[in-house]
Amino acid sequence: MAPFVETWPARELEFRSQVSLQGNKRKGFDGNLKGCELLEMLQYKCEVEKPVTRESVTRCWPIERMFRRCVDRNGSFMVETTAWEGKKGG
Repeated sequence: MAPFVETWPARELEFRSQVSLQGNKRKGFDGNLKGCELLEMLQYKCEVEKPVTRESVTRCWPIERMFRRCVDRNGSFMVETTAWEGKKGG
């Protein structure tokens, strides 16, 4: 079973990105995500129309995801910003 993943509203992303995975405040990063490099990744969501038959058609739809590569004193880290980019504009 996959580990629990905490979720929160996109409006909190700039604040939350200032905290490392260990729970410490990142040094050398003020939460300005617009100053970080924007990266995009295209994934696909696929579904089998009628999974009970061998002749079933599989249909796939593209899903665009956006990330920001930011830098703090320890190096670079990635933040998924897909929902945030939609609210704020890239």
